Formats: sequence, C-alpha cells, structure tokens
Amino acid sequence: MKKIYLLLLVALCATACDNSNGPSIERRYYENSEISLSQENSGAYVSWETGEKTAIVFSYFHEEDENISDDELTELLYVELPADLTEFSISTDSDLPETEIEVYYVRSCFCYFEQPYTFLRKNISGQKIAQNQWRISFDVVVELNGEEYPLKDSGVYVLSTFEN
Repeated sequence: MKKIYLLLLVALCATACDNSNGPSIERRYYENSEISLSQENSGAYVSWETGEKTAIVFSYFHEEDENISDDELTELLYVELPADLTEFSISTDSDLPETEIEVYYVRSCFCYFEQPYTFLRKNISGQKIAQNQWRISFDVVVELNGEEYPLKDSGVYVLSTFEN
C-alpha cells in the first residue's frame, strides 16, 4: 500500500511541478460579429461589435520567460467575412479586386503599437467543413517600422461565443 501512495505522490509532484509556459495556439471563429481596427493603439487591438459577419481568429501565444516580468506576447490574425460564405481564398499574388473579406494582424503585449501593420504577403484560404468548424490555412508576412513578422498555420477552427 505504501508503494501505491508513493507512486501517486510522485505522479502528483511530476504533474504539479510542470509550470510550462510554452507556446500555444487557439483557433476559433465567431458568428454574428464585426471587427475593425481600433482608433487608438491600432497595432495591438481590434474593436468587436455585434454584427452580421463571421470573424475567424488565430491566436499564437509566445513562450513566456519566467525571469522577465510582463514579457507576454500574442500574435493575432483576424479574418472577417460575409456570413453566407462557405469557402474563400485570398492571395496577394492575384490581381483580383478587393472583396468583402477584411484581414487584420495585431500583436498584443505590454507595449504600444500606434499604427496598424502592413501586409507584405497575404495568402489565406478557408472552407467550412461542418456546422461548427472551418479549415483555414494561411501564410502571411506583415511589416511595421521596417520589421517583418511572418505567420503561417493550417488547422481546424471551432465555433466559439463571446462568453468563452
């Protein structure tokens, strides 16, 4: 019996001591919403409102350094599209006119980004694969003040609500 307690204690310590602050990803989308760049600090925030569109949100939470206070950084890519779309594709390589699809990139941290980022490359495609899921792939590069930030992902996005 002591061996079982010892084994449970070791397992508990092993899982409780995992203070991993490694990188993580969230893939979500929201219905009946509209987004736009905020008037202030537009490189770090978007404004959310109730609306008639679908907003797809990719969040990349960078690894935290326990030795540095307030070093949290999250990169966010927002795609806003008409609610009736079930498939889309955007490419900076094509000569197609702008569509009703809006794309925003922001970096959220304890810092200040006064102006919005400029897209140097914007290749994004998506398809609604179920009632509550989208499959989205993107490869973007944004720029601000001479610094370039690439972001690339492919995955399934799940329906979420603002209460989550």
